[in-house]
Amino acid sequence: MDFYRNSRETVEVTEKIAEAKSPNRTAMEILDLICSLPEAYRETLVLRFVEGMTGPEIASRTGLTPASVRVNLHRGVKLLRERMGVVSEPPAVAGG
Repeated sequence: MDFYRNSRETVEVTEKIAEAKSPNRTAMEILDLICSLPEAYRETLVLRFVEGMTGPEIASRTGLTPASVRVNLHRGVKLLRERMGVVSEPPAVAGG
């Protein structure tokens, strides 16, 4: 199971990609969307994406466990994507 957890494909987010996917969104609009999220998600997302803190730094600052920070970031980003109208496709099933 660890192999599959650690072998996720990652994509570097650049300004060009951000503009291509959401040309009508400004940083202020996205920040407003983040501010509309529940407190737990809002705080961790702001600390991560605005302040640039790492997961362990966020955990230390908020008193949460590193696992709780990861969960809050994951759920917060998922909710943010939903509110932005960004749809992620499910991964393809191999060998089917």
